[in-house]
Amino acid sequence: MTPDTVAPAGRVPHRHGIVVGLHLFNALSAIGGGIALIVGLIDIPSWVAATGFPDLYFPGVILLAVVGGSSLIAALAAGKRVVGWELTSLVAAVVMGMWIVGEIVSIRGFHFLQVVYLVTAVAAAWLTPGHHPPRD
Repeated sequence: MTPDTVAPAGRVPHRHGIVVGLHLFNALSAIGGGIALIVGLIDIPSWVAATGFPDLYFPGVILLAVVGGSSLIAALAAGKRVVGWELTSLVAAVVMGMWIVGEIVSIRGFHFLQVVYLVTAVAAAWLTPGHHPPRD
């Protein structure tokens, strides 16, 4: 590593790229999963038995639009380093985390992929830089 690429103490090198990658992974997964639920490629009626949903269509729309959309916006904003990308990153991470927790509670079941997505949400939030006011 050259001196300009060495991360300061306590910082993860290349964390911006990791955050972009995490959100892109979450976006593609959520969009693909949402489409699969909407068109019926995934049809497990027990998943909605304890919910108010008659089938998996509406959960698929939420997964596609809200979870996938927020992750895609966060990935694009972070990739282009637009002003406020950090906020979009945190919002997308919270949306993913809430989706996974809500999914576990509502379907009353557990799958190892839920751990993967919960970890990606926490990692994206953890690695997103916060705002630090200037020191006097």
